Parts: sequence; structure tokens; C-alpha cells
Amino acid sequence: MKIGIVNYSLGNVGSVYSAFGFYGYDVFLVNRPEELEKYDVIVLAGVGNFNTAVLKLKHLHFWEQLNYEVNVKKKPVLGICLGMQLFADISYEGGENKGFGWIGGKVVKIEDHSTKVPHMGWDEIKPFDDKLFKGMQNNSFYYMHSYHFVPEDKGVTKAVTRYGDLEIVAAIRKDNIVGVQFHPEKSQGDGLRLLRNFLEF
Repeated sequence: MKIGIVNYSLGNVGSVYSAFGFYGYDVFLVNRPEELEKYDVIVLAGVGNFNTAVLKLKHLHFWEQLNYEVNVKKKPVLGICLGMQLFADISYEGGENKGFGWIGGKVVKIEDHSTKVPHMGWDEIKPFDDKLFKGMQNNSFYYMHSYHFVPEDKGVTKAVTRYGDLEIVAAIRKDNIVGVQFHPEKSQGDGLRLLRNFLEF
């Protein structure tokens, strides 16, 4: 199995690369969109601004190729943090910006006056019955975000976390598309286990 991590200069892809490499998988940084054809699994990570990510992916010609690989060829894709948010129809970060629309929903700012924004640090999740979370020790993961994904179909939600009075979607899955709001590459044992679970199904 060959894993391709989209390298579009937005986020710490080095940590994601190392996390997959921990298990000895064949993992590669993908610098050109046409290279995505060679990989069995695609990883879209990212930290930062939604619109900046969209512009970078389009400027580097990844946008159209990713749509083809995920929607037409149905390759498994994992979105991490901003990568998951890009799956949405629309984001309201810095105006209205269209996402891939792979999973219906919107990305909105964390609005909870009892908490600090951004949401940073460790929080436990409440996983639903999904094989993505098989064999977890603590169900605790590391977060770093100011916006969160609100899916239209609650059935795609596979885990949630509580931040103040707000329930945040922590993981989504629909067919070949999987996304997590937290950073598995920064989440020690449970994070590594999640990456392995993703690849095994």
C-alpha cells in the first residue's frame, strides 16, 4: 500500500509523514498533482486559513486532481484538521468560501464565550460505534483550531468532543472519505492507532 500526503505548503506534513512511517508503511510527500495517480491512499493535512488552502490547492492544480481521485476513482482519503474542513460545502472563515463538497456541511467559528479560541490542547472524544476507534487506550487527542465542521447529515459523525458548552464534531466518515478535526500525528499512541485503523479498513 502506497500512501500519498499532499504537500501544498500549509501545515506540518513532516509530522504526518513520520506518524505513518512509524508502522513501516510506504509513505510519500506528493508535490505534483499527477503523482496522486500512483498512490492507493491520499492524506490531506493542513493548519491555517480555509481560503488560503483552497487558493494554494488550485494554484498548484491539486484541486481538480483530488476531486478525480476521490469522487471518480473512490480512493480512500484522510483529512486532518483543516484538511477535514475542506471536505465541506462552504466555510465562513474570512467570508464565504467553497470547499470540495464531498461531505455536505459548513465550517463555522467556535462561538462559546466560556472558552478560549483557538481550541488548543488535549481533549477526550466520545466515539460512536466505528472501527476507526478500535483499540484506543484513552480516547484523548490533540486539537488546534478556531473553526469547526457542522455536517448536514449527522450520520457521518463518528466522534464528538466537548469544548465548553459546545459539542464539536471530532471525526467524520462517509464511504471512502474520512476526516478528523484533531491531530493524530500529535496524539501519541491513540493517534498512531487511529492512522493504522484507517489504513486497515
